Amino acid sequence: MPETPPNDDHKHRRHAVYASETTGLLLIALMLLVLTLVRYWHDLHWSLR
Repeated sequence: MPETPPNDDHKHRRHAVYASETTGLLLIALMLLVLTLVRYWHDLHWSLR
């Protein structure tokens, strides 16, 4: 008798793919935010700067 059913392994792999996709999208969004801040840093009007 196997310890884990094959169906559970498939669900675990699918979850890992979704998690890595979400991590990649968050990293891309963070990079876009950083690049935008670097590009327009002097044009932003900061009240506390």
